[in-house]
Amino acid sequence: MDVEETMYRYTTDVIASCAFGINDNSLKDPNAEFGMYVRIIFQFSFRQALAGLTAFTAPALKKLLKIKFVDDDTTRYVRKTVWGTVEFR
Repeated sequence: MDVEETMYRYTTDVIASCAFGINDNSLKDPNAEFGMYVRIIFQFSFRQALAGLTAFTAPALKKLLKIKFVDDDTTRYVRKTVWGTVEFR
């Protein structure tokens, strides 16, 4: 049993449930949608580091180069989830 992975899934389930009202159940399903997108957001990559660095030091350059923290599919999912929660509440 991988304790780190289990704790990651548990934490993801708690955040999904408390913050968004989603029953993700990533403890039973390792390919659960919410957990998959959270993993994408928090994976460290050179692109994300560059986007973060330019966002704080040279926002105009970030906009010119069109560097994004996450891909468009992940952004759409997060927006849909957040707005769905706002409308529900």
